[in-house]
Amino acid sequence: MSVRKVKVLHLITRMIVGGAQDNTLQTVKKHDRSRYTVHLASNPEGVWSKLGREYADCFHSVPNLVNPIHPVCDLKAFRDILSLIRKERYDIVHTHSSKAGILGRFAARMAHVPVTVHTIHSFSFHDFMSPWKRNLFINIERACREMGDFYITVSERNRMEAIGLGLVHEDACQTVYSGIDFAKLDRPCDLAETRRQLGIPEGWRTIVMVGRLDPQKAPYYLIQAFSKVIEIHRNTLLIFAGEGELEESLKAQARRLEIADKVMFLGSRSDIPEILKVSDIFSLSSLWEGLGRSMTEAMLLGIPVVVPNIHGIPEIVLHNETGFLFSPGNVEELAAQLSYVLDHPEEGGRVGANGRALTRRLFDADHMVHNIERIYEMLLQRKLES
Repeated sequence: MSVRKVKVLHLITRMIVGGAQDNTLQTVKKHDRSRYTVHLASNPEGVWSKLGREYADCFHSVPNLVNPIHPVCDLKAFRDILSLIRKERYDIVHTHSSKAGILGRFAARMAHVPVTVHTIHSFSFHDFMSPWKRNLFINIERACREMGDFYITVSERNRMEAIGLGLVHEDACQTVYSGIDFAKLDRPCDLAETRRQLGIPEGWRTIVMVGRLDPQKAPYYLIQAFSKVIEIHRNTLLIFAGEGELEESLKAQARRLEIADKVMFLGSRSDIPEILKVSDIFSLSSLWEGLGRSMTEAMLLGIPVVVPNIHGIPEIVLHNETGFLFSPGNVEELAAQLSYVLDHPEEGGRVGANGRALTRRLFDADHMVHNIERIYEMLLQRKLES
């Protein structure tokens, strides 16, 4: 006698290239199909929407689900999400990202969905926004707390911060590190050919950043720091893999600093593992991060990382042990750490190996999905018993 499968909806605002999106896609892809029927809903415009359609049993377009806040679109998106949930009669609604999290949780509650889960990939607020705006976003998230049955964070520091701010109940949240597909990272490649295709001169070293070129990632700090680094390490390239609203201003910055010939903008790429493998250093200059998925991928490959001491990052990047930390926004510290790794490649190798060993234990995608499904089963059992 067949057992009815649990019907799950994953809802995320946009399927752009990003850590939250990769986390969601891996979860959708790896759910146990003997137990779950898995739907995905999102704005259909993102680069990774094609993957969403491929991985999910059914993909639902929500065109009005947009960033930033847009009252008209937000009301339309809420109506569409509510209609979808009522039509499909999901057992679990699992939301990701702030906008989808707010609208989806309220819609799930109105539709009497048995279980609602929200993953906090990163906070919608940060210390670099105006106090009134930060407090507004915190209060919005706090007001949504009771709309979710359970909350997942991607780092323990984020979980503790969420508890401290009253965004979640301590007994209704758990950290589940974002799993990564090791097979994608470990696929064979010709490193010499990758260097040739990227135009990296023989004997030159590379500093790589992978991520959106937007205010959160603050790549202008990395460019500023790099301008100091190459005063000594002249045969070094800075490579950006990603696109975003700041791209043109970053190119202009590089021209002003007279380093444009040593800063490469690759745009969105499908060969990130290969790009990481030919890098000597991975670096981020972000102002806020949940954890930093591209950073984790670099660590999984044994690349030394130079990253800001923010949010969940120091949970896995222990300074001088599994990576190198600097204070967010501190260009001098960032330049000094980059120069140190270039001056001491043996230390970079040691720290990179330590980072690889740690992350290989923590970030297996199958383990992530297993933990998420255990949370689902616990919550479903509670509903049956209540």
